Amino acid sequence: MRKRALLLPAALLLAASGCSGGGSDPAGSGPSASPSTTSTTAVSQPPSESSPPTTAPSLPTDVSTSLNAIDALQEHTCAAGPDGQWTFKGTLVNSSDKAKKYTVAIAVTVGAAVQGHALITETVQAGKSAEVSAEKFAKTAGQTGTCEPVVSVEDAS
Repeated sequence: MRKRALLLPAALLLAASGCSGGGSDPAGSGPSASPSTTSTTAVSQPPSESSPPTTAPSLPTDVSTSLNAIDALQEHTCAAGPDGQWTFKGTLVNSSDKAKKYTVAIAVTVGAAVQGHALITETVQAGKSAEVSAEKFAKTAGQTGTCEPVVSVEDAS
């Protein structure tokens, strides 16, 4: 009976140190980590996902490309005819001293649903302008919908 009494405190001491993680190895990979601690950590971690950046990305030092050149698009219209067919027209104006390649993206939406879209790419020489258009690129029920252009520009090669 005396032998059993000595083993009980020793067993409790080992169990307590195993549950607390013992040691200073936070990864749980050292000799003091118990197998159940290691497997619980691996199971409880969510799948790896990249989190969104907490700071805005730095702007490139090469300013030959701009993703926001809406000012270059002037006198633009985007409207549906009575049959629901959408037409876009506008003028790209290059006021710089270099030839530029413009990309105009147009989308017609009703709520969150895209009804149609068009992508127009046009190179405009320095100090010049160019007419751009897209006919019947979207169709809606009647004249309902929203049409929004987005313009980007880069140096022409």
